[in-house]
Amino acid sequence: WLEGVRRLYIVPHGILHYLPFAALPRTSERGVRFLAEEYVLANLPAATALVHGKGAAEPRQNLLALAPARARLLYAESEARGISQFFPRQPMVLVGAQATESSFKKHAPDFGVIHLASHGFLNKLNPLFSGVELEADRNEDGRLQVFEILRMRLHANLVTLSACDTALGSGYFADVPAGEDFVGLTRAFLFAGTPSVLASLWEVNDQSTAELMQGFYRHLAQTDKATALAMAQREMLRRGGRFAHPSFWAPFVLVGSMK
Repeated sequence: WLEGVRRLYIVPHGILHYLPFAALPRTSERGVRFLAEEYVLANLPAATALVHGKGAAEPRQNLLALAPARARLLYAESEARGISQFFPRQPMVLVGAQATESSFKKHAPDFGVIHLASHGFLNKLNPLFSGVELEADRNEDGRLQVFEILRMRLHANLVTLSACDTALGSGYFADVPAGEDFVGLTRAFLFAGTPSVLASLWEVNDQSTAELMQGFYRHLAQTDKATALAMAQREMLRRGGRFAHPSFWAPFVLVGSMK
């Protein structure tokens, strides 16, 4: 069935939401290789997500990147500033105290690519209250939650959640599994209008994540989103060292359209 196929859309169900398909081993004529080495992968909440958002206006090719201080990630600020080099058309990079929830809500609808370098948090009892940490101000508490994202209308072609546990709708192996009916951050951003969300399956190392994101956005300037992710993951694998282990590159999954 996979003969001649190089792109795979995966619609996980139940416990399979926790599985990093990119790290699955596959035996080929070249020996045992990871699925990410053989295929370009993307996840879907449902096959109908492929047609969501068709007919929308062409998004601007500009970047909004936020890295709040409250996340206490050593490499988050340099990550946000570093990827801005791949977006010469006046990127907006908000770091530290500037990366407020109010700023996100004000500016996000005007950008083509949104990148959040922060921590995600999960509420397994009520996933509508899961979200991403940003900075608080006089108007907002700094917790960008699912129910708030669902109220937004975005024009971004890509939202990257460079944070921990952002692809899931509930906690690890919780009593209520992360299934299709579970509302999570990825589904919220898809509903808000973006066709693709890059997110993580587990707690990620912020140094290796910064390295992966550099590779991803460098390749994104030349190819589609799914291929850019695959190329960045393969580079980390081939480079060797401790970041070659799947625990560093496999947690990131593209949800939604590959293009």
